[in-house]
Amino acid sequence: MPTAEPHRATPSPAVLAFYNAVPNVLWSVLSLVPMVVFCYQHVARPWLYGFVALSLLAYAWPTAWLRHLQLSTRPAVYRKLRVPVLNHFTQHGTFVNRLLRRRYPQYQYLPLRANLAKVVRTTYHLEQFHWVMLVYFLLTTGYAVALGYWSWVGVLTLLNVGYNLYPIWLQQYLRLRLRRLPRLG
Repeated sequence: MPTAEPHRATPSPAVLAFYNAVPNVLWSVLSLVPMVVFCYQHVARPWLYGFVALSLLAYAWPTAWLRHLQLSTRPAVYRKLRVPVLNHFTQHGTFVNRLLRRRYPQYQYLPLRANLAKVVRTTYHLEQFHWVMLVYFLLTTGYAVALGYWSWVGVLTLLNVGYNLYPIWLQQYLRLRLRRLPRLG
């Protein structure tokens, strides 16, 4: 008679990756499909390549620049803008963690204090990604303005705010919260 596989107390890295990939894929598809459609239909290829090259320069920004681009040093500012609400629907967010805890009651996202510095570095990486995308969306939206595609301007602006600006603010807000924990300064 085969024995049942023992119940794991915490999810495997593959399970964590899957659960956290779902919101990433969902938000990316919702935001990038309209962008791809606009670029394919309306953006001349030399402009497209130039926009990509310019936006990728944001990956070269040092962390100190990101600190200077911080919206506020007060969490209340982010709460007033409803930034924490976004954390319900992101990777390692409330909804994903709740689903994981249903199956793995012992699961906690926040790692040991010794690993919090890694979490802070991850927030900078994610913020940098969204700055790259924000710059690309801005350049493309400017192109739509120049061509007079006003409905596209509205769509691309809304997508940029939801897919890039708010996630940038979310990373900043999370760092502020993490700094309040002991030994993170």
